[in-house]
Amino acid sequence: MRPLSLLLAPLLLGIVHAQDPAAFRDDPVEARVLELGRTDNRAADHLRYLTKEIGPRLTGSTNLQRACEWAEAQFAAMGLDARLEEWGEFPVGFDRHDWTGGMVAPEKREYTFITSAWSRGTPGPTRGRAVLYPASLEAVEELGETLRGAWIVRQPRAEMPKLKERRKLEARMRALGVAGYVRHGGEELLITSGNHRIEYDALPTDVTIRLLEADLLDLRARLARGEDVELSFDVDNRFFPGPVPQYNVIADLVGTEFPDEFILVGGHLDSWDGAEGAQDNGTGVSTTLEAARLLAAAGAKPRRTIRFVLWTGEEQGLLGSKAYVKAHPELLPRISAVLIHDGGTNYLSGISGPPAMLEDLRMVFEPVFHLDPEMPFEVVEVSGLPRNGGSDHVPFVQAGVPGFFWRQAGETTYRYVHHTQHDVLENAREDYQRHSSIVVAIGAYNLSRLDGLLDRTNMVELEPRRMGVYLNGNEISGVYGNGKAKQAGWRDGDVILSVDGVPVNAKSEIVSELQKGGPRKVFQLQRGEEVIESVLDWSDTPGEIARQEREKARREAESGK
Repeated sequence: MRPLSLLLAPLLLGIVHAQDPAAFRDDPVEARVLELGRTDNRAADHLRYLTKEIGPRLTGSTNLQRACEWAEAQFAAMGLDARLEEWGEFPVGFDRHDWTGGMVAPEKREYTFITSAWSRGTPGPTRGRAVLYPASLEAVEELGETLRGAWIVRQPRAEMPKLKERRKLEARMRALGVAGYVRHGGEELLITSGNHRIEYDALPTDVTIRLLEADLLDLRARLARGEDVELSFDVDNRFFPGPVPQYNVIADLVGTEFPDEFILVGGHLDSWDGAEGAQDNGTGVSTTLEAARLLAAAGAKPRRTIRFVLWTGEEQGLLGSKAYVKAHPELLPRISAVLIHDGGTNYLSGISGPPAMLEDLRMVFEPVFHLDPEMPFEVVEVSGLPRNGGSDHVPFVQAGVPGFFWRQAGETTYRYVHHTQHDVLENAREDYQRHSSIVVAIGAYNLSRLDGLLDRTNMVELEPRRMGVYLNGNEISGVYGNGKAKQAGWRDGDVILSVDGVPVNAKSEIVSELQKGGPRKVFQLQRGEEVIESVLDWSDTPGEIARQEREKARREAESGK
């Protein structure tokens, strides 16, 4: 291991090491990885086994433990130093098995529905009459024993009693023995979520079915007409007592020259359990596994250790990656980069980095710029790496380590599968998976071959300028706190027409213009029939001086080239 002073010297002095690109390209492993990636790629096989043989992998479930052990065995079979590293435990385990149900009278109609993770299932097929949610405690008492075994159908939110009143009603209905509740699940997409913060001696008690909107509207309409409707649901949700230990899967391709310096590569192995967890994040797991296999098969001997990590607990708040950062402070200065694939099946189309890293990143990824003309790759300059986000790179960025979330492009719509009933293998693209696994392998290997760690100068994105408003398009729907907008007298209903003379019509356009240029921004606002000019100035805010210093250094560097 090199002394820390040597590691930090380029960072402190602002020196970007010079490395010969021609010599960098002269590596037979790189060519071998590209060849194997095209002719013998098994990314699709990994994904198929993970989704069809193991299935969804909720944190704290039996399936996730199976997946951890399977992935560890896969890495070990490649010749990597593989292990499970415990990061915590859950007090209660939860396994979701089969769920079916629908209307059984006056006609048969199968429903598409979901229940929350860590929620109560039925004791078996449970048939009962459907009853519209009672409006009051008096209405509950009037129905009385007729509610025993009934399925209570919730009304639209505007017609429901207030929360405090609902608690009273549901306590009484629970005592009367209702079968459960039927409520709105989504217009077309059923989003799976759930609260894992439960104890075994205080498990959830209510069964709650969440239906697609069309089925729920039909059900409500039938009941409003006075039809006698019967429903039957069979939901096999099972709790088991903990503590249930939770693990990250770790596998090292050990470096030959700097084994105590690292490139971390991975995605998260856990998933929600309303489908198969194929794109969130089986795709990231399969490209990680295949990148490791390609490198091992190509005989790669990286200068630095490439550490493949499959995180768990990601869906509950990046639990596995946060725990890793907390448990290994000694490693953080020696991690050159963390690469996270967690954006679904679309192909990896780029990586974003601040100015100090660009030269290295372009050299690292040059082989994949034109790997496939249908799937181009680019290195994109950004002012800094974002310190916030929804995946496992974030804890590293917040700890000062370069963490990257791949840019992705392609023909699939991630929203369609993200946490929904459609997150199944059939909606993943094999060609994209094959391509992305090659990008991951080349990126990890070439990062390990650099003469030094990635330069962390001005690495993290500065705090963005904020107005202190809620926006609906370009209309202000609320002014909050004591932000710049409130200080300037902005009002609900004002419409932002332009920022520094640039017309804006959408929230994204306003946010983009707000972050450009200097700290003093001139807005045109429409207020009723009047158009007014308003100036917001961030000169006195924390981070603004640093922003201007970064911009000055950038201009000086460009003028010196």
